[in-house]
Amino acid sequence: MPQNEDLLILPDDWRATLHPRRGGTPGPLLELAPDAASTVQQWVKEMRDEIDYLLDNQQSRRDLAGSARAHMQGETNPQGAAVLAAVLAAEWFLGNDHEYGEEPYATFADAWIGEHGLVFAAEATVELSGVFVDGYEWRERKQWRHLRGRRLDKQDPCYNRGLDCLALVAARTRAFLAAADELEYQRVVEALGERRQDGMRRLAAAYLVPTQTAWVDELCATLPQLQPDTWMMVLRTMGSADHLATLLAGQSGWSWLDGRPGVLPTAVDGVGPALASTLATVADEETEIGRAPQELLRALGVLATDEAFRLLVDRLDRPHVHKAVIETARHFPGRAVRLLGKAAASGPAPISAHAVRLLRDHVAARPDVTAAVLPRLPAAVREVVESIDELAAGWVPEASAESLPRLLVEPPWTRERPTFKRVTVKGLQPLTVPGESEERAAIRALIPIALGKTGPQRFKAEASLRRIAAAEGEEGVLEVAGEYGVKAAKAAKTLLASDPLNDLPAEMPRREVWQDPYILPQVLLRENGLALPTDALDHIVSMLSISKPDKPYAGIDVVKEICDPACLAELAWRLFELSGLREQSYSAEERNWVLTALGLFGDDETVRRLTPVIRAWPGDGGHHKAVRGLDALLAIGTEVALMHLHGIATKVKYKGIRTKAQERINALAEEIGLSPEQLGDRLVPDFALDETGGTFLDYGPRGFTVGFDEQLKPYVIDDTGQRRASLPKPGVRDDQELAPAAYKRFATLKKDVRTVADEQLRRFERAMVAQRRWTAEEFRTLIVGHPLVWHVARRLVWITEDGRTLRVAEDRSFADLQDDELTLTETAWVGVAHPLQLSGNLEAWAEVFDDYEIVQPFPQLSRPTYALTEEERAGTELARFHDVTVPVGRLVGMERRGWQRGSAEDNGIQVSVLRELPGGAALVISLDPGIVVGDIGYWPEQRIERVWLNQGTDLSWRTESRPLPFSELDAVTASEVLADLVELTTVA
Repeated sequence: MPQNEDLLILPDDWRATLHPRRGGTPGPLLELAPDAASTVQQWVKEMRDEIDYLLDNQQSRRDLAGSARAHMQGETNPQGAAVLAAVLAAEWFLGNDHEYGEEPYATFADAWIGEHGLVFAAEATVELSGVFVDGYEWRERKQWRHLRGRRLDKQDPCYNRGLDCLALVAARTRAFLAAADELEYQRVVEALGERRQDGMRRLAAAYLVPTQTAWVDELCATLPQLQPDTWMMVLRTMGSADHLATLLAGQSGWSWLDGRPGVLPTAVDGVGPALASTLATVADEETEIGRAPQELLRALGVLATDEAFRLLVDRLDRPHVHKAVIETARHFPGRAVRLLGKAAASGPAPISAHAVRLLRDHVAARPDVTAAVLPRLPAAVREVVESIDELAAGWVPEASAESLPRLLVEPPWTRERPTFKRVTVKGLQPLTVPGESEERAAIRALIPIALGKTGPQRFKAEASLRRIAAAEGEEGVLEVAGEYGVKAAKAAKTLLASDPLNDLPAEMPRREVWQDPYILPQVLLRENGLALPTDALDHIVSMLSISKPDKPYAGIDVVKEICDPACLAELAWRLFELSGLREQSYSAEERNWVLTALGLFGDDETVRRLTPVIRAWPGDGGHHKAVRGLDALLAIGTEVALMHLHGIATKVKYKGIRTKAQERINALAEEIGLSPEQLGDRLVPDFALDETGGTFLDYGPRGFTVGFDEQLKPYVIDDTGQRRASLPKPGVRDDQELAPAAYKRFATLKKDVRTVADEQLRRFERAMVAQRRWTAEEFRTLIVGHPLVWHVARRLVWITEDGRTLRVAEDRSFADLQDDELTLTETAWVGVAHPLQLSGNLEAWAEVFDDYEIVQPFPQLSRPTYALTEEERAGTELARFHDVTVPVGRLVGMERRGWQRGSAEDNGIQVSVLRELPGGAALVISLDPGIVVGDIGYWPEQRIERVWLNQGTDLSWRTESRPLPFSELDAVTASEVLADLVELTTVA
């Protein structure tokens, strides 16, 4: 046990980045670069032309230019040296060999110290804080570049790297000052006192000699709001609780405590224990916005006080805190016994439960410390510590190993096991036997897949065959397999004989430290409510780590069968938190299994936790993780999961992940309780356009308004009001950040709107054919109120349930056939009018659209219409289309008009195409020989055997057809299906 648990000692890795202060924790050993002066001289020589350009520029401040020339001519001039350093720093970023984060700016400090001494270096550093080289932009010099002063209360562009240069030079100079002898240090203080003329210089001087508490007091009391670089200098300067209190009252941006290396260690070294509450608050804020607070929490542990440790314990229910508590407990074991014991005895429910678990492990690891501390504990705390193993303060007792499946006690990867065999039989084609049982037909369909190419489909087929064999016996499976040949029979026998639990990777994944079962939530058994032992929990983690989205480890089904689902969901989420996958901005393929785990074990609460993370990931370079996150939501599959997936598809700002979400949503439209059409209404993005469909694109000195006309074709208007043929490319006078971004946005916008336009045309035509209706509110908000969709709506005739017809006028009002304003009641339903519904008004509406020169988006008023004969209306088939031969491509192409291919029979052939009709009926076309799944062109021509109306869409050889008379169809539906059939069978 340490002699003094109240001693603040910075970790070794923190000392490496510490900005030391005189009398504080020593920094790394210092040694001047021997060639620093010659290196700087060479830089000046190489950049002399650019230096002269800036010094000669009449816009440059004369005192700065004069000081620089004096220094170059041999005069010892701190301001001149600072000006040269600022110029060279601005130029450094333009070089081809520069590397961000590796800038050699600290060389200036070594050169100044080596040539002129520490007093000069400190003076030059303070002067450097007041120099700004204006006129540098991203990898570019401007002709108007010049020297001017830097102000503390102004936000300067960062392209000249001036503040980066100041930070590195000042840090190097401060380190030497902290180690200087007293006489030289006082000479520096005296010299700097004469140079504190403005805010920047006062900041630099206080930073260099933070022992001058009066300077720091003045600085903290008079600070304006700062940009991050200067604010971090202040954080490295403060040196007392009073400084902290003053800054807390007037400054924001405390997340920058963990902004760059060295800020946090230096603040802890300067302020000490008084920083604890601020660290805890900032850690909470960082956690809330999804940023990792580990170092802030670690800093709480370093502070070596009861208050700081208590702040950690109070947060044991939050991410990353356990690790900080465990680390702190190793350094301060006596304090850990006292405060974990107190939290276990009297803390709130979630905290006390975590504290008990940590205390139990800590007591077991340090019995010597526990024995020494125990007599001094309050009675209630002592009682908890003494009985920690037996009571465990609410932790559920563990089940015995004997009561668990062998998988959770001695899994295959921990023992000798048979080699798992997977035999492939090439060339198997599906066989069919008419009239056999459904079960036998299923086995026959599965055999070629289960013995075929390795992949997701085979894995599913293997599992299906094993389930059938387990339920009905192996004989039936092996008998059917034998009909495929001897090789297939042997392969099937091998498949059924191989234990899928032995299907393991050649080498189990390396276990990482965070995969510790002791910091995972307990998992309870369904049968008796006991908890799994920690070893069993560890084995579940191993199963998850080898599971893939398309091939979960077979043991996962066993786990889900015997364990409580909510516990498994909590386990998966805790693994996700501990993995660090949330915070990492780089790809970590070896940890992506935790997302698969969320999909396998997750529940609705998992969905609510995961969705904000998915939304944020693309902005941190985590697109691929976000896509895997979508698959986790899809695998969870609950209504809540699908709801959140839908939200990402419609509202997330990152196009890549939005597109991936939309792909999944489209496939799931029927399953979430909305029709695809209803879902489509809510998926149309507005692309941040205003209500007219326009937006302003900022080029800096000029700008353009862009929008889309009634045909959703783009237009551009410049800032003089003139319409242009296209958006111009950015020029040299345009803002080099704004203009390229605006130009790119417009190019992307045009593509996106084209996609939206195509989809909306198809969607409204489908709505007309299906006679779909919107409520008045839906019509106003989702269609007329949408900045793009309303343009399409303007070009159509609409009809209400009571037969009133209207169009959408230019001002978004509604006009009837006589061009009088029409008011929709709140109870009205509105749809796209079919020409058959316009009766005697069809020609009149056509004249209105001609007069207004409205071009319709698809044939509506000019749409050809058809009618059934009386004989056809009375019958169940359309004989006029029978025995007609059509190309298979034309049949497949009908899918664009709402037709779908029938289900594949056991031999993989689709022998019908059908179109679902209102009321649940289906128009069915029987085909001969049928469409081969996966090889559409196998039979390039198809003969229409018959066309009939069926009651229902579930058609296969196992179900009987239920014909309906065509009189069941309304006139619009009949016209549309006849139009499809005419188009299909008409020779081009």
